[in-house]
Amino acid sequence: MSDFYGPFEKDLEKAEASIEKVSIEDQVSDVPCEKCGAMMVYKMSRYGRFLACPNFPACRHTLALPNNIGVPCPKCGGELLERISRKGRKFYGCEKYPECDFVSWDRPVADKCPVCGSYMVLKRGGKDTLYHVCANETCRHRVQVESAASEDNDG
Repeated sequence: MSDFYGPFEKDLEKAEASIEKVSIEDQVSDVPCEKCGAMMVYKMSRYGRFLACPNFPACRHTLALPNNIGVPCPKCGGELLERISRKGRKFYGCEKYPECDFVSWDRPVADKCPVCGSYMVLKRGGKDTLYHVCANETCRHRVQVESAASEDNDG
């Protein structure tokens, strides 16, 4: 088996020896760690940026960076944040959780339903068609949005 990988293995060793080592410095934030008081640093994961305590492994405290979507909460008026569920699915919830328990799988928009006054969510209709759809199950009024590209750039 080593005969097959022999030439490749030599090339790989040569590349590893000549490759430049890159170290990424942690960027210090202005947020103190709630557990030990050290100034937290920005880190990167497969889910995006987050704050972590620099005293790892002694202190394992981390904080998610909120992604504000710029839409007020329909229940309490707080800001809505884009979050990731434990299973990796995107959802939208109120920044005042647990006091406010508003959550939505569909992205809420700032427009109110012209028929019933409920909040509306963004839905994809066809190929490049977007709609604002009323979240009220009995109403479900729908308004077509001009273009998918302009709405995607907004958030």
